[in-house]
Amino acid sequence: MAQAKSNKASPQQDIEQLNEQIVSLKQDISEISQTLSELGKSSRAAAGEQVRETAAHVRDAGQEHLHAAQYRAEEMGQQAADTVRNQPAASVGLAVGLGFLLGFMTGRK
Repeated sequence: MAQAKSNKASPQQDIEQLNEQIVSLKQDISEISQTLSELGKSSRAAAGEQVRETAAHVRDAGQEHLHAAQYRAEEMGQQAADTVRNQPAASVGLAVGLGFLLGFMTGRK
């Protein structure tokens, strides 16, 4: 950007050249600012999209785990009901024993 000065240039010509360089510099700075602004906007948009995709993935994975846990709980409940139907005496005895044990532990001070 710097131009070589000749010894014959008048002060007025030097001032004009300096003004032209200042105008050129202002335009360059304006273009750089605009480019940086556009880069920031596109980066923000890309980051927002990345966050939305990650949130959707996490939500889907959470729902899958929730459904698996619900299925497992229903399965265990069904197994418990089947055990009570097949062995009612053992189930009642176990319930009485657990009740006695819990009562003994909580009643003791």
